[in-house]
Amino acid sequence: MRKPVGKKERSNPRRTRVIAFLVAALLLTTIDAAWTSDITVSVTIAPNVAAVGNEVTLVVTVEGKFRKSASPELPPLEDFSVYETGTSQRFSFGTGGSKSTLEYTYVLVPKKPGKYTIEPIRFRAGDKVYTAAPVVLEVLPSTAPPPTPTDSQPGEELEGDDRPIFIRARTDRDTVYVNQQITWTLGFYTDGRLNLVRTPEYSPPQAEGFWVEDLPPQKNYYRQIDGRQYLVNEIKRGFFATAPGEFRIGAARVDLMIDDFGRRSRGDIFDDFFRGRFNAFGFGKPVSLKTDEIAITVLPLPEAGRPADFSGLVGRGLNVTLRTDKNVAQVGEPINLTVEITGVGNFKTMTAPEIPQPTGFKMYESGSTSDLFKKDYVVSGRKKYEYVLIPKVEGDKTLPPVKMAYFDPIAKSYRTIQSSSIQVEIMPGTEEEGRRIVFAGSGDEIEVLGKDINFIHPVPAVVEVSARRGFPKTIFIALHALPLLALLASFAVERRRRRWLGDVPLARATRASRDAEKRLNGARRLSGLEDLTAVYAAISAAVRGYFADKMNASAPGLTMESIEQFLAAKKVDNDTVEQLRSVLRACDNAQYAPGAGGERDAKEVRDTVDRARVALRTVEKRYLS
Repeated sequence: MRKPVGKKERSNPRRTRVIAFLVAALLLTTIDAAWTSDITVSVTIAPNVAAVGNEVTLVVTVEGKFRKSASPELPPLEDFSVYETGTSQRFSFGTGGSKSTLEYTYVLVPKKPGKYTIEPIRFRAGDKVYTAAPVVLEVLPSTAPPPTPTDSQPGEELEGDDRPIFIRARTDRDTVYVNQQITWTLGFYTDGRLNLVRTPEYSPPQAEGFWVEDLPPQKNYYRQIDGRQYLVNEIKRGFFATAPGEFRIGAARVDLMIDDFGRRSRGDIFDDFFRGRFNAFGFGKPVSLKTDEIAITVLPLPEAGRPADFSGLVGRGLNVTLRTDKNVAQVGEPINLTVEITGVGNFKTMTAPEIPQPTGFKMYESGSTSDLFKKDYVVSGRKKYEYVLIPKVEGDKTLPPVKMAYFDPIAKSYRTIQSSSIQVEIMPGTEEEGRRIVFAGSGDEIEVLGKDINFIHPVPAVVEVSARRGFPKTIFIALHALPLLALLASFAVERRRRRWLGDVPLARATRASRDAEKRLNGARRLSGLEDLTAVYAAISAAVRGYFADKMNASAPGLTMESIEQFLAAKKVDNDTVEQLRSVLRACDNAQYAPGAGGERDAKEVRDTVDRARVALRTVEKRYLS
């Protein structure tokens, strides 16, 4: 029956709420999918044919749109020594949106010949897993001749006691400045009188208070000791003290399984040497060898002559350069600016240099690149900081030089380096409008707020009124109101974004507590892993990232000393400071003293997470709110 014309139509509130909820859910799902779409993971290896003991470079490239980044998941590589040497981050902007590119570089040192297919290499973005295509590496037998008695190695004097196997550890120096490299060497000596049932198992020393870097490759040579010839296998590690004081590099351990078949009745030197520590089965005797601990005196950096802009960098032969991708541009046309720093030192603790704001430009951070080198067992590096400059007015402009100070531990003095300035010519053009780039200081988040082109639906040639009943009037009005509400919301978001773009410290400080909570929650979820090193890394990143955002500083170069100075200025109580100090100490010990992370249990990790959360909440609510 047809409803009488003019009678008021009653709406259904429940149906209205359901439809509104479905529309909102669809919008959120679409937005979330857009952030994790179009991700590609690729792998390159060079060279793809190498000999045993030679280095091979493996590069994992992740490209696309994603909010959070994590390290790639490599497959088990038991036949290789694997070293991570650097991470590169790049961002690009355009009318079609933004794109992030991450490159992870590894050095593989094959241990035996064969043909290897390296797969799968995975990368996680949100709840999705992306897999790279496999790569093939052919490993040939080593072409280097085996060590000969003429390959004798000079070094410290050793007193032999006719032992068939022993180990010794030494350092190149026992007194250093903060962040100066100490080269630690472990020598494994054997004269061939004993056979091993299996490969020796090496446990590196614990070294609380140090950054630690492996220094490949291993070194082999012969050595004459008390008239007996020993084959020496050496491995090296680099230690960097994080604070002044008296420290110790702990004992390294090598576990052996000696082939003792047929020797049970012999009362010779072997029984005297191992003193009955073998099992009673007559085949395969376990032996543990340990080195002595080494005391290290770490000197503070001198106060005399310290420049006002000194950020704590310690190194030798540092150089800074400034360059752009073009010297002529129009108003509103982006110019890519790169600051590159090279030299000898621990670049992992480097903070970004102060970049003078060029007059007549808008400047945005667009990414960073970090490479680590270990040639001749000396840690050196190259770090690039990339920026985007948007010229606002025409004319001949000068980009001011970049200046930075560092301490040379060999010369025992401070040095200041400076790049040259750059001249650029800005031609007339249109003032930038609609170009929207959000702050990407964290290096792993990027967002596009608008696009240049919006599609327009064509109007049909004939418009007819349908006799069928459509949506109820209330729902119809509500659906038409959604674009208006979305427009108002976009205005509010844009206003807030513009405010944050103009005040980067405020933006970082505002989101610091929220980001720290997310990272701590992620660390707690990982507490069930067998290797807890990654969990402690996440805890350290949460704490250091929180204070880096509050201080508007770089998280990788933030030291506990800087954090304590910040807390002292805010008059934070000593108990809270000590709690933060103990959390970071536990994290550094687990990450940079290999082997320590695996000795902790999941409960201890969760306790560390809880202590970090309580301390950060106390600082936020009581002193920084």
